[in-house]
Formats: sequence, structure tokens, C-alpha cells
Amino acid sequence: MKEFKPVFLFCTERCGSNFITKLMNNHSKICGPSTKHIINPLARNYFRYLPFTKKNWDQLLNDVLSLFNVSFSTWKTRFYLEELQKNVKRGDVVELITYIFNKETVALQKEISFIKEIKSHEFFPFLKQSYPNAKYIYQVRDPRDMALSWKKSGSHKGGIIAAAKQWKNDQQQYLKIKAIEEINNNIAFLKYEELVANTENELKKICMLLNIDFERGMLEMGKDNLTNKNASQQEAWKNLAKPIITNNFNKYREELTSDEIALIERICFFEMKHLGYEPENNWENLVLLSSKDIGDFHRKEIEELEYIPVRGVIANMEAKKRFYEKI
Repeated sequence: MKEFKPVFLFCTERCGSNFITKLMNNHSKICGPSTKHIINPLARNYFRYLPFTKKNWDQLLNDVLSLFNVSFSTWKTRFYLEELQKNVKRGDVVELITYIFNKETVALQKEISFIKEIKSHEFFPFLKQSYPNAKYIYQVRDPRDMALSWKKSGSHKGGIIAAAKQWKNDQQQYLKIKAIEEINNNIAFLKYEELVANTENELKKICMLLNIDFERGMLEMGKDNLTNKNASQQEAWKNLAKPIITNNFNKYREELTSDEIALIERICFFEMKHLGYEPENNWENLVLLSSKDIGDFHRKEIEELEYIPVRGVIANMEAKKRFYEKI
């Protein structure tokens, strides 16, 4: 098997994770496939299939295939049960993950696998143990813009309160990982705002971490046929087929109310300050917003917002349940 060179992305949803993945995919040596959300449920739940008898292992392989085959995103490669049985040693979950991502990377004639999955902090110990030589990219976005994007997407439940809480929790976890991996020089930190405004400089930071040359083709969004196909499948990915929008930040100032901004800042205040996002409200004023105020707004928001799952989401959720509901 070709040497596996993984790069894992740490990034909250609606924070530009698909954008950075496709920028990296534009490099001649990097494969950044649209996410299939495979590693998280597999890494956290494969214990449910133990012991790895032939029957249990085949069931795990079938469940992975069910998740992979959901029409949520498109890859160049396909996989079959007999193929996985033949090429992956029974019980070797790491080899299974490696085989899946390596096959897509090789099919696209590339060398490095850039892997995006949500809530990667939930299975970071698994990644660290399984891929000790892996590199990491940690990308963050202003939580006020993130919450606005979450609210407008229609495919995320809970509105700005759910978004702000998710952002806060993710940053608390990723910042701990960042502190460790910076010591080992294994991680690059990016801000979404700087990535869209100064794309070349930010990509050069990643290339330096990976010990590869920057390529100007990385800036050419909309020229990769597979990326364009995936962009057409999901409303949330439509900008991936367009040129870089260099001013795509601070939209919250015009599209969120002052109350919404205050609620987000009340939840995310200390993480925002640490990451260089200056709150518009003083803590002395924000602390007056109680848990009841946040809860009341959240309930009102849920009643008003319509949740519309994007294509493939329901099937994707059902496929994931195969891992979580094993007895």
C-alpha cells in the first residue's frame, strides 16, 4: 500500500471547512475529498462490533459502506464489500480508514490526504495513536459570522444559540490540542477572515508545515470538475464553484440584531477574546444576560426557524445510527 500521509482539519461547521479543503485539493500533491463523515462514528463506536469475528467484521464493513454510499457527496472512487475483505486485515480499523482515503488519493494521482470531519476533537486520541506522524490544520471563524451562517443555512437545528454553544465547545477542545501540537510543530493555525482576505499568505503557512511548495493553482476555485459536482449537490457548498469571495466576513453587523450579537458574545466571550475576536459588548453588560434569557431566546428561535435537511442528510444520519445503535 502506498504510504499514507494524512492531514486532519480541526474546524467547526460553518467556519469555512469545505473552503479550506477545496483550496488544498487544488494543490497537485493534495487530495481533499468532500467529506463522507466516516471516521468519527467509526473511531468512536467500533468497540460495539467486538469481538471481530468474521460476522461482526463484515457487519462493520457493510455499515461503513452504507455510510460511504449516501448521496451526500461524491468521490472518484467506489468501494465494495469483497474489495475491503480482500485488502483490509480483519479487525484493523486503522487500516480500513487508511485504505479508503489512500485509494481516493491515489486515484487522483496525489500524495497527501487532507481530511475534513466535524468534531474531530471527539476522536483526536484515536488519530494521535493511529497516525503519530499526521499534521493538523486548525481553522477558526468569528462566532458571530458563524452563527449567522448556521442560522441562514436552514440545515442546522437550534439557530444562533445552538451555533454559539457549538463554537464555544469546539474551540475549548481544539485549543487544548493546539497547545500540545504546537510544541511538536505539527499544527498550523488559521483564521477564516485572513484566509479569504489574504489567501496566498495563509496557504503558504500550510505548505510550509507540509514541506511542499505553494502553487498558484491553489487559488483557482471553480476549475475542479469533482468539486463543482459536489458544489451543485448541496446549497451550503455552492460557493465552492465560485472565485474566492475576499470580503466574506463581518456580515453579522448588518444581518444580526444587537440582541443576537450580545447573546453570542455572552456565550463565547472568553474564547473570542483569546482568539482575537473583539466583542462589541463589555463583559459587565453581557453578564447581566442570564441562562434564562438565553433559554427563552433559544425556545423562541426554535419555534420560528424552519429546519430543512439538505440532500442526503437524513440518509447520512440513518447510516450513522448503524454505529450508535449496535447492541
